[in-house]
Amino acid sequence: MTTEDVEALLEFAKLEKSELKGHVQTLSFSQQLDNESLVLMEMDATVLSSLSQGDEVVIRGGEEDYAVLCTANRTYDIKEADISNSLLLVPGCVTGKDLAGACDTADIRPLQVCSMLHSYYELRRCKPRLKKLKELLEENYYSGKECEEDEDHHGNKYTFSDLLNSVQASQSEILEALRKLHACEIEGHWRLLEFDFLTKVLGHIISLSEENDWLSEGAPAEDYCGELEPLFPRSVLLHVLDCYGNKEDKGGKTVYVLNEDKVCRFFAELSLRHAEKFNFKEFLEVWKQSVPQGMKTSLYQLEGLALIDRCSRPEVIWFFPADNLPEDIGERLNFLFKTREKWTLDEITPYIRDLATEKVGVGALLMKYCRASMQNGIKVYNSKKPVT
Repeated sequence: MTTEDVEALLEFAKLEKSELKGHVQTLSFSQQLDNESLVLMEMDATVLSSLSQGDEVVIRGGEEDYAVLCTANRTYDIKEADISNSLLLVPGCVTGKDLAGACDTADIRPLQVCSMLHSYYELRRCKPRLKKLKELLEENYYSGKECEEDEDHHGNKYTFSDLLNSVQASQSEILEALRKLHACEIEGHWRLLEFDFLTKVLGHIISLSEENDWLSEGAPAEDYCGELEPLFPRSVLLHVLDCYGNKEDKGGKTVYVLNEDKVCRFFAELSLRHAEKFNFKEFLEVWKQSVPQGMKTSLYQLEGLALIDRCSRPEVIWFFPADNLPEDIGERLNFLFKTREKWTLDEITPYIRDLATEKVGVGALLMKYCRASMQNGIKVYNSKKPVT
């Protein structure tokens, strides 16, 4: 294209040179458009910042999964969106503020369109998909060194790197999930402690605390390990102390004091885990007698662990842990309303709290998926959809 061609186009478009800036850029299509090796992705400031700073940004998912994108601490769904108008990629094209000075029609710079796209990918912040994490860890529970060669303990063991490659979640979200699952790193592999083994370890810690009056005052980790390391690995002892104790600073020393709520909740699970439906009054008495002396049981310690049926005669309670519920909100609510037709806010909140986000709280979830009504002066919720 010549200067005369440019001026003829300006005249045809009824544009004055004074209205334009910078040099002239002419576009032509490459003989070989590359529409396959390039994709467009719309991202928020967090992802853009991670890429700009050279932090790791990973796309995760197996053959049967919908892909997610993960930064160090967030997970995003990746959705393809169509564009009504074609988007042209033109290397070297200058626009906006980068164009400076008066228009020079003699300065003609030819550019080529290298790719023409009709879609792009959107990123939408989502909850981490952690169901697989629990499934992987359940392949091989840890029951003590002496059991590692048993036939029941030949399942796969996973390092943190293995889990990163298999679970659709960010690094920090996986670490937080491991903490909530009470997973322990043993000899480089993340393991769940088998419940009977955990009962044995915690039982020894409680007995030692009672013998030495440590229940209220606590003791340094070294004191616990010094007595119990001949029986259990040090990493396991420190892990159980972290799970069921609080670190406190006393007299310039860091000591572990057993947490009343966590210990009482553990003993509730111990009583309910292998039972079906337990007479509620009898359970309360058994539970009260099972906890260490001086600790007090309370119903709030059962949130997300057990359900109480106060309409049956006698009243009953049964093991119903939130950890075992489906991840998908539709499947979760279907399961909950199949278990119980109507729920109060206090009853259902522990079972859907983990599905809430910063923008969509528990109340908003209930408003969207449930129908509210009054029953004996109390607001209750039931499913909007037929329960299957």
